[in-house]
Amino acid sequence: MMGCKILVYKKYAESLSVSFGSGGGFTGAVDEFILSGNGQLKSIKSFSKDTIVLKSLSSKEIKKIFKMLETKSMDNIKLETPGNMTSFIYFSKAGKITHKYQWPEGSSVPKEIAEIFKLLCRLSNL
Repeated sequence: MMGCKILVYKKYAESLSVSFGSGGGFTGAVDEFILSGNGQLKSIKSFSKDTIVLKSLSSKEIKKIFKMLETKSMDNIKLETPGNMTSFIYFSKAGKITHKYQWPEGSSVPKEIAEIFKLLCRLSNL
């Protein structure tokens, strides 16, 4: 029965993705990363929009990240205050953004947002 649960979660996770990064300022340059439910971590270069696959994460890492994003406390956070330099996390299901968090760099954010952003940045070597 446990194997069935894992397969169901893997199929569900394939429809998920999280985009994160930071940017703005005078140039408008943005460092964006996309983590797909299949574990691929990609980088999108500003202005050229070239997408580079950086690495593949383990299913354990993927599950941890998406479970963090799908908690009730994350559902209750409203954080859409961009600044000159903005950090962001966009969580998507089936290609549609379901949660959008953006904040001015250096500002105070809820603990849940700070933790997930720190984890995502560590995984992408930001």
